[in-house]
Amino acid sequence: MILFLISFCIYTAFVVGVGLWSSSRAGKSDEEYFLAGRSLGPWVASLSASASSESGWVTLGLVGWAFASGVQAFWILPGSLLGFAFNWFVLADRMRDASANLGAVTIPDFLSKRFKERIPVIRVMSVIVILAAMLLYCAAQFAAAGKAFDVAFESVSYQGGVLIGAMIVVVYVTLGGFRAACWTDLVQGLLMVGVLAVFPLWLLSGGGGVSDIRGGLAEGGGTLLTFWPTAAGGALIGFLLGSGAFGINFGYMGQPHVLVRFMAMRSRRDVALGGVISMTWAALVLSGAVATGIIVRSVAEQGAPWAAGMLASGDGEYALVAAAVNLAPPLIGGLVLAAILAAICSTADSQLVVAASAFANDLWAKLFARESGHNHAIANRVTVVAMGAAAVLLVIDSQITIYDYVLTYGWAILGASFGPQIILAVFWKRATLAGCGAGMATGFLVALLWKLIMDNQIQVGEQDIEVYNLPLAFIAALLINVGVSLITPTPRSV
Repeated sequence: MILFLISFCIYTAFVVGVGLWSSSRAGKSDEEYFLAGRSLGPWVASLSASASSESGWVTLGLVGWAFASGVQAFWILPGSLLGFAFNWFVLADRMRDASANLGAVTIPDFLSKRFKERIPVIRVMSVIVILAAMLLYCAAQFAAAGKAFDVAFESVSYQGGVLIGAMIVVVYVTLGGFRAACWTDLVQGLLMVGVLAVFPLWLLSGGGGVSDIRGGLAEGGGTLLTFWPTAAGGALIGFLLGSGAFGINFGYMGQPHVLVRFMAMRSRRDVALGGVISMTWAALVLSGAVATGIIVRSVAEQGAPWAAGMLASGDGEYALVAAAVNLAPPLIGGLVLAAILAAICSTADSQLVVAASAFANDLWAKLFARESGHNHAIANRVTVVAMGAAAVLLVIDSQITIYDYVLTYGWAILGASFGPQIILAVFWKRATLAGCGAGMATGFLVALLWKLIMDNQIQVGEQDIEVYNLPLAFIAALLINVGVSLITPTPRSV
């Protein structure tokens, strides 16, 4: 336990130190605070983008989902890697050049300038979507921190863990802004891939190997050992477009905390290398998380007393932490805990920066202060602190399911609200301001209402089928945007 604590203290000191270093390098412009002066190379851009997109959702949520689902959880890999590939090899270089040519420093800024809007309707809509979705998304990260600390340290409660995780992130983001988020995410991404690629292999070497794992899963019965979907018709569609398979890839091109990494790259020549790094990282991290969940489920089915509670409740989101505490030597366990914190912080910091940029640059600077190009430091930092506090209040008194909360609220809302609009804005000159606004509103409302009213479920006969809100809302937003753009006047040249 002492080594656990030492690892945590070293990690905390490091990220706060990076925040201090970054604050000393921050310039006097919004472009420096929000885009690090468009100076990111391929390693920093790719690993920070990857780590910020794969959050506590991976180290807790995905591990827990694999614990519950068995080997079918590996379908998350092609679903996610498709999204990574599209972002890096299709969208990134064009997004980088288009934003630089427009002088845009945020996603709302990019859309507003792309469509040359006189009345800031798109800008304000974008800010509202970002603040709402990022609040939910960030809250899920702090809830993940609470769960991790609650299991790892007997003296720290869930509420205490939420507060500790929030304080770490808010401190270094307030100090260093986007540069702090990127450089800490670089190291956090390396730590995540190191742990999640190695820890499952270590678990296998300490047990009976693959055959023993297969035997444990067989004791659990059901579909734990079924890789290919056996469902047909509507159930098959639900599987393929659900949050556990290909449906998730619709969200990658609409995440502002990922897209800003493309905008901040120093050159489009760095994009290809960044894409290779990012996809390799994702394949290792996602497969390691799924493998860990499956191995712990097998151990639980074979009667491990420390896993009995997870088996009884069906909540495997503690699986990685519990395995590190109960099976690993203290040093390895400490590294695992640090990797979990890294995943949480690498997303929460980016979300806070994006929220701050949306308020400070796109509302305060443009509508109230009416000054562009300057560093609106007070507005930036107040937004970070306020968002952090609000996110804590959302989850401090109630534990949530990280996997569902992230994917059906934060990820889906952002993916559907921004993804189709960004794609059309970058690739289609015929896209119009009215189409963008209609598409954004459609994506936001369909994603939210389908979850709240239908709970992402439809009934076929006596079977409940998941119809994930993200692909449904994404397709609706895309069609509405195209339709409205075709019936509204052709935009001026961009």
